[in-house]
Amino acid sequence: MPEQPLIIGVRHHSPACARLVKERIEKLRPRYVLIEGPVDFNHRLDELFLPHQLPIAIYSYCQPQESSAAGHGVWTPFAEFSPEWQALLAARKTGAQIRFIDLPGWMQPDDSAPSPAVRSNHGYSHLLQNSGMENIDALWDHLFEDEAQQANLQPALETYFSGLRGGDKGDEHNQRREAFMARWLAWAMRQNDGPVVVVCGGWHAPALAALWRGCEAQVPTVPPPPSAGAITGCYLTPYSEKRLDVLTGYLSGMPAPVWQGWCWRFGLQQAGERLLKTLLSSLRQRRQPASTADLAAAHLRALALAQLRGHLLPLRSDWLDALAGSLIKEALNAPLPWSYRGVVHRDTDPILLTLIDALAGSGFGQLAPGTPQPPLPEEVARELARTGIVLAGELTLNRFDAAGLAQSQVLHRLAILEIPGIRRRQGHATTMSGDGDERWALSRPLEQQAALIEAARYGATLTEAARQRLEARMTNAAGIAPLTACLNQAALAGLAAFSQRLLEQLAQLIARESQFAEMGAALEVLYALWRQDDPAGMPDSPVLQKILCATIDRALWLCESSGAIDEAQFHACLHGWQMLCHILRDIHHGTALPGVSLSAARSLLQRRIGAREAAPLVRGAAFGALIRLEHPTATAQAALALLTQLPPQRLGEALHGMLALARHQLACQPSFIAGFSGLLTRLSDDDFMLALPDLRAAMAWLPPRERGELARQVLEHYQIAAMPAHTLQAPVRCQPQHIVQHQRLEQRALAELQRWGLH
Repeated sequence: MPEQPLIIGVRHHSPACARLVKERIEKLRPRYVLIEGPVDFNHRLDELFLPHQLPIAIYSYCQPQESSAAGHGVWTPFAEFSPEWQALLAARKTGAQIRFIDLPGWMQPDDSAPSPAVRSNHGYSHLLQNSGMENIDALWDHLFEDEAQQANLQPALETYFSGLRGGDKGDEHNQRREAFMARWLAWAMRQNDGPVVVVCGGWHAPALAALWRGCEAQVPTVPPPPSAGAITGCYLTPYSEKRLDVLTGYLSGMPAPVWQGWCWRFGLQQAGERLLKTLLSSLRQRRQPASTADLAAAHLRALALAQLRGHLLPLRSDWLDALAGSLIKEALNAPLPWSYRGVVHRDTDPILLTLIDALAGSGFGQLAPGTPQPPLPEEVARELARTGIVLAGELTLNRFDAAGLAQSQVLHRLAILEIPGIRRRQGHATTMSGDGDERWALSRPLEQQAALIEAARYGATLTEAARQRLEARMTNAAGIAPLTACLNQAALAGLAAFSQRLLEQLAQLIARESQFAEMGAALEVLYALWRQDDPAGMPDSPVLQKILCATIDRALWLCESSGAIDEAQFHACLHGWQMLCHILRDIHHGTALPGVSLSAARSLLQRRIGAREAAPLVRGAAFGALIRLEHPTATAQAALALLTQLPPQRLGEALHGMLALARHQLACQPSFIAGFSGLLTRLSDDDFMLALPDLRAAMAWLPPRERGELARQVLEHYQIAAMPAHTLQAPVRCQPQHIVQHQRLEQRALAELQRWGLH
């Protein structure tokens, strides 16, 4: 009976470590195989041995019932070349008892958080400096993935991880994990009925070897959830090759999962051959330059690099460096994407992006039929059947129809959960606005099943899951706009109880808001909801009306007290004015909204028009709103008088506000066109250049048809004959000297624009 367990420290998803684990377990035939994995899955280990198509993952989640607490989910993925997966297969083959010994997945940090070894980067920095390697992935390949090193791999790994860990005790969370795993190891060793093998992350291996002797021998119990009443669970879910790649943020992964799979199944020799064939095909499919001669040169270069770097056969970095040197003919604007970790640089050469994408893979795992799943996927299937939704092709519905409304709410709940294959292609942004028509593109992509299993952390039913997902978004919402977006989604999805809570929180934010630019989104959604005859998914109309009136009152107060407008708030401020004007215009035309005084609003608009300290955009928007309210003082002459008061560089800003709210009323008035043309004519060249950018931006509010009408009026004002409509498509006949003259005028105009930085 051995006195020491065999602790094999590995790097997750390393083919070399997977071979080592498989070989040692099959040779030693231990009684127990303890694997770093979520302990709460131990009673369902048999599910892992169903005929799945890898990669798959154990998805563990914890969803607190408190509305203010965010849920948490973590994946434990398995690929064919994962040491943990090979440990499972070898243990089952040799008859060993298998136990996962790590804390439950929902007690682990997020997958995007740095792994312990990455956080302990002092040892890595020293190794990289001494070895001359670019990053830890190239260093790992150099030290361990070369097949010539397989014979001495285990002692080399022990030396590597011991040196990397050093005297680092780890953070509090990892100390808890290691203490928990050590207790499992102590229990297995004291059973006294055979060898014990532990397969764990290499950074933890030295700690387990030191801790297990001092632990009690009882079977550790699964820790309780972090809060009373929290819902926890763990299920198998399909996983994708791309999500295994470190470039996607999975820092415990290996780069280029497709390459790792080839190395596991075929060895380095055939992996290199498949790499060349796959990349040649990918490059040609994307019409990237790649000749047979280029690939032959890359092959020779890879062999030379491998020999230079002391590798028996070319490794991943040897092949990629060789391909970059052979295929890229010009200077690079970004470092090679495999020379660093993190998001790929935006200036990376397209050929290199193709290489990275091809080796990241597009494969997706599939669960075996009959694999247990959480309630949500089955509930979604029932809801789709109940409402007659088929996930194939396109679905057109109308929310004003009872059947269409039911379909729309189900689809919006799936959209809230961000389920792949559910995409709205057409439909009004706010609840029941517009004609109610929606068009959805529906499909069943491979990742849909995984997304439904992962969404189960939010609830067992589609309604509950969508509500909890919005709860999480609401918890992270900062400001009125994101909270209003949640309210709109709740209304579209028919989540009435949740809408009530959102309204209460929104009312509190609105009462404290100090920026008019933040009010547009709230006005738009609240008014659209209040206008519904039967607001599905919303509280009673009096509640909405009270909050809407408070929002209008706050918006009117803020627009009177607002000062200079920040450039970042420009369009948001315009949106607020547009929505306020829309509501006031409806009241003017007979919509009853008790609590809103139209006469007081008109007086406020008049005060803002005359307020010289107000931003020109505000003065122009207030004037446009007054025009829409058909006020007798809002005439073309008054608009021109307002513009005349402003300095040239602020002229376009005020016009922007006017046209954003009343473009049709102003652009179609000949007196305004004539007066504004005269105003521009009186400007000096320098003043005109100062005003030009904002003037052009203001004119962008005019649709093409209205621009044509404006151009016709300008031509008539200057008594220039407009070209007949039927000749617009005809070729222009002009003398050559006239063409040259006009080209010179155009070049002078462009030169002047460039002098002012406007071209």
